[in-house]
Amino acid sequence: MIQKTLIVIIFFLGFTALGQETQKDTTEISSYNRQFNSEKQVSIRVGAGIQKSFYTELGLALHTCNYGDTGFFSNDIYSALEWTPNKEKDIYGLKIGYEVNAYLLNLGLEAKYLTDFKERDFVFTPKIGLGLYGDVNIFYGYTISTSNNPFSGNIGRHQLSIVLNLNKHFLSA
Repeated sequence: MIQKTLIVIIFFLGFTALGQETQKDTTEISSYNRQFNSEKQVSIRVGAGIQKSFYTELGLALHTCNYGDTGFFSNDIYSALEWTPNKEKDIYGLKIGYEVNAYLLNLGLEAKYLTDFKERDFVFTPKIGLGLYGDVNIFYGYTISTSNNPFSGNIGRHQLSIVLNLNKHFLSA
């Protein structure tokens, strides 16, 4: 009786195992759908630009990329410190923003607090530009001041910038 029960259990386990779908290798190339989604990763963000005066930025970005047959898409949320050197008094900024990249087109929105420790301003900057995989981006931005632009001698309404998101994908290329 035990032998018959054991044979029936082994028989059904064999059919059950043969009927299960096996996991496909993630590196296998399918002719129907090629897709790669990156995990959210923290990237070092470095940038430089001109807004009447030269400025630099350094910060961190939470960066995600999607590559596939349908194209490329990436987005990142970032925070950075900005420094605008000035002969009279340097201007410092703390900014947060969001950028999205589809194919070569980049769109972004940034909120920034600026100060020279005497005056201060809070600005919004919508941005548009070109990018390569969300890692190397060139932007044009239009700065909107909430305090009547107290730094108008150094920070104008128009901004041109280049930003690099240095992540694992970028550094391994």
